[in-house]
Amino acid sequence: MRDFLDDRPIKLRRDRPAATTSGRLMFVVVGLCLLSGLLILLDRQGWMGVVRTSLQQALVPVARVGTNLRDSATGMTAFLGDAGLRERITQLELENSRLHEELLRYQQAQVENLFLRQQLAIEQKHPWKLLGAEVIVRAPDAGRRVVLLARGAQDGLSSGMAVIGQSPGGPAALVGIVESVNHATAEVLLLTDVSSQISGRVLHGERTSVGLVQGQWQLGSRMRLVQVDRTMPLAPGDPILTAGLTASLGLPLNLATVPPNIPIGTIEQIETIEQYQQAELRPFVDPDQVRYVWVILSQDD
Repeated sequence: MRDFLDDRPIKLRRDRPAATTSGRLMFVVVGLCLLSGLLILLDRQGWMGVVRTSLQQALVPVARVGTNLRDSATGMTAFLGDAGLRERITQLELENSRLHEELLRYQQAQVENLFLRQQLAIEQKHPWKLLGAEVIVRAPDAGRRVVLLARGAQDGLSSGMAVIGQSPGGPAALVGIVESVNHATAEVLLLTDVSSQISGRVLHGERTSVGLVQGQWQLGSRMRLVQVDRTMPLAPGDPILTAGLTASLGLPLNLATVPPNIPIGTIEQIETIEQYQQAELRPFVDPDQVRYVWVILSQDD
C-alpha cells in the first residue's frame, strides 16, 4: 500500500494560482496592445491633437500654482535663517506700533472735534468765553460732591467761576462752581453738594422771582429752590436760571464771576412754608454724570 502511494503523482494546489495569474497578465498585455493600437489610429486620424491640446490647457493653471509654490518655498528657504528675517520682523513690529499710535491720535482728534463743535454752538447762543476741561477725578469722600478738572491757574481759571455741562438734546446748564485752583488742576463744587448755594431766578410766564438754589444730595434729594415769595405763582416744569446776584448774598464761596441766565433745572414739587415757597428741582444736566465740562472764563457785555 505504501508503495502504491509513493508511486502515485501528487497534484499541488498552489499550481492553480500560478495559472490564473498568468492568464490575468496575458489579458492585461492584450488590453494594452489594443489600447495602443486604438491611440495610434486616433492619432493618425487627427483626434489625439485635440485631446492633447485640451489636456494641456486644463493643466496650465495647476502647473502655474505648483510653480509659484515652488518659487515661494525656494525664496523662503533661502530667506530663513538669514539675519534679514529678524530685521524684517522688527520693521513690521515698528510699523504696527506706528499704525496703532496713528489710530489712537485719530480717535482722540474725533472726540476733541466733537467737544469743540459743542463749545462753538454754546458760544453762538450765549455771550460766554468758554474753556473745555475733562473731569479726571471724583472725590472719593462720599460726604462731598467734588470733581477735579484737568485745567488750572495756568489756563486762566480762578475760584468762583461757573462750570457748565450739556446732556444730549438739552441746554448747556450749570453743574458746579470752581472752589479752588492749583497750577494745572481745579476743584469744582457740584450744585448737588449740601454746601452749594447760588442765587436763582424762576420763570413763570411773564413773571419772575428770585430765590436761593441749595444742594440737597446728602439730605436725600438733589437740589431745592428756597425763599421764593409765596405770592409768586409756581408750577412744575418752570425753569430756573442763575440770577447773577450770588456775590451780594455774602456767602463764603467767591461767586462774583457767575453770570446770570445760566440754565439750572426745572421745578418738580412745590410746598409753602409760612411766607415763602420752596420747590424740589430737577437739573438740566446731572452733575454726577458729566465727563467733560466748560468753564465760563468771562462774558461779553
